[in-house]
Amino acid sequence: MDKLTSRTVFHDIETQPTILEEDDDNYLVEDRISSTPASGERKSKMSPTPRIDSDEEWDTDLETEGNEVKRHYISEDQVKQVYLAACRQLNIVPAHCFLKAINTDVMNLNFQGLGSLGTRAVATALVIDRFTTRLNLAGNLMGHEGIRNLCDMLKENDFITHLDLSENGLDSYAAEVISGVFKVNDTLTDLILSGNHFKDYDAEHFAAMLNVGQFTGLRNLDLSHNDLGDIGAQILGHAIGDNETLTHISLAWNQIRKAGISCIAKGIGENNSLLVFDLTSNGVDNEAAELIGKALVNNRKLTELNLTSNRVGFVGIASLFKYIGKNDTLKVIRLTNNPITSQGPAAALKLLQQSDCSVLQELEIADACVPREFYSVLEEVQHVRPQFKVQLGGFMNARDMCKAEAKSQTEAWKRDPILVFINFIDDRKIKVFDMFKLFDKDKSCTLTRDEFKIGLSKIGCPLAEQELNQLLNVLDVDKDGEIDLGEFMDGFDKHKRRLTKYSKYGTTSRVASPTSRANSGPSSTVSSRPSSSSSDGRAQHASRPSSGVHADVINSKNITTETITHTLTLEPPGQSYALHASYNDQAPDNNDIVLTVPKGLTVT
Repeated sequence: MDKLTSRTVFHDIETQPTILEEDDDNYLVEDRISSTPASGERKSKMSPTPRIDSDEEWDTDLETEGNEVKRHYISEDQVKQVYLAACRQLNIVPAHCFLKAINTDVMNLNFQGLGSLGTRAVATALVIDRFTTRLNLAGNLMGHEGIRNLCDMLKENDFITHLDLSENGLDSYAAEVISGVFKVNDTLTDLILSGNHFKDYDAEHFAAMLNVGQFTGLRNLDLSHNDLGDIGAQILGHAIGDNETLTHISLAWNQIRKAGISCIAKGIGENNSLLVFDLTSNGVDNEAAELIGKALVNNRKLTELNLTSNRVGFVGIASLFKYIGKNDTLKVIRLTNNPITSQGPAAALKLLQQSDCSVLQELEIADACVPREFYSVLEEVQHVRPQFKVQLGGFMNARDMCKAEAKSQTEAWKRDPILVFINFIDDRKIKVFDMFKLFDKDKSCTLTRDEFKIGLSKIGCPLAEQELNQLLNVLDVDKDGEIDLGEFMDGFDKHKRRLTKYSKYGTTSRVASPTSRANSGPSSTVSSRPSSSSSDGRAQHASRPSSGVHADVINSKNITTETITHTLTLEPPGQSYALHASYNDQAPDNNDIVLTVPKGLTVT
């Protein structure tokens, strides 16, 4: 079994004779067999009669004199049978996870200890597989023979788009054979080679792959956790500048220093396709950060840059943000675990304030504690850029920390469509049942999605299409495509209670009636507190309420006009309390009286 192809796999693996006789819903794989096999050559036991619909069925430019083309029909079960036959021939135990994943789009074989023989059996079966699109083979130590068989399979299989070969101990030989795949394969888009042993000069193979990549489908290349240094970075930098298809590349956790970063930066400036670049844990210092910043001025595609765990200091972040202010595409920059000092984040924001074209939306400095002045600068930036956010390690001042947390709590509900909807209804004092009747045009006691969307648009609910769909999915509990009255009322009540944890609804008053109290109504304060009884038995009024006494409100009502307050005194046994009553003097028909009494006092 020197090379795995769809033309040889059936002749190299002994399968069950009855497998190839199936005709229904099978896949057709061409197989070229010499009409006069050489002496000693074993003829295949499977020679199914090909299905011929017309004389033109066999017309092909692949035919040559002395050869005949035969076609095998591959059933869905054929992949399993070929794999089991390969395992028998190689004398290995079949991998249960492979058998379970057959006929699915994800083949997850990470850390299964396949080795070279196990990888060979998997590759043999995948030559004819038509379902798998994501193949994960991390941590299997497949060796030279395993990677060679795998690459032979990839030259034949044009369905796999994602390949993970992380932590397989791959070396220069693997880099060479993997690079050769892209000369014939145009469907593989994601290649993960993290955690191997690739050295500087192995980068020549990856550079060749990137140069060929403009004519293939490669979009994502992960070379993190390898042994690439400045020489490898210089080789890759030129290839990145010439490539026109790659969108994501990771060189994280390598050994790239200033000399290599300069070539990488030059490649970034010349590239017009990269969207995400990861340089985590390399040697990016202040000078290298400035070089990257200059490259961003010329780049008009990059949207995310990761410089986590490098050596960027205060000077470096100032230089970097000076040039970021001139870039109109970068949206996310990550600078966690850099020695930027406590003043670095504020300096970055001040430079960002001066920019008119920057579209930066996220700054991550997850380990930085910032001084008090940072918060005021952040508020100014967010006033101009509402979408801008910063991930911080904390505040050096406790008051700023509380202020930031309060703001986060206040705005949190605005990101939840169901809470936005409930808040909208509450603010306009719309009754839920009346709104349901308004939306239910056909009087069916159910709301279709169209009725609900039309109704919300009529009352002006500020939700986008995606948020409307999310709201509908939440309310439609039984997922029948309609919202009945019970679902509508229950959903409203259930999610309304969630609002109490946010600051907008965090302080609620307790409203009491002669028989019960409920959690609704305006909050109230105590206008006076009881003091020790005076000689005449009446209560003495204090200037502020006692911390141990709270007030309940009886039959409370909003009074918008000027009120006249009368003070009455009740004398329960043993102690006197002040009682305040107010009524609307401008509305004689209004007989409502507001009584404010100490908590626990019963008024008859």
